[in-house]
Amino acid sequence: GIRHRRLGGGDIVVSEIGLGTQRWVSADFNAPDEALCRQMMDKAILDGGVNLIDTAEQYPIPSDDRFPEGLSEEVIGRWMKDGGPSRRSKVVVATKITGGRRITR
Repeated sequence: GIRHRRLGGGDIVVSEIGLGTQRWVSADFNAPDEALCRQMMDKAILDGGVNLIDTAEQYPIPSDDRFPEGLSEEVIGRWMKDGGPSRRSKVVVATKITGGRRITR
């Protein structure tokens, strides 16, 4: 199975493998849509033991007017909400702010 480690000196324990979301629901021609992203979270988190999701306010990359920045985090949020409180307790969301070109929009 997936190994887990304590994050720093605190009480948070994360999987050694994380689920990256940079290109989820992006303007890329082959980007996974929301349904496929949900399947990936089901497989990795609910079935596979991964509990670390890496995201950022600027994701997806590349973004455009149809696939705006922040959309990847919205997909993650809907997946967690649809699963109820027990689903949220299964994940550690690592996010960051990048200050990208569209951040002040």
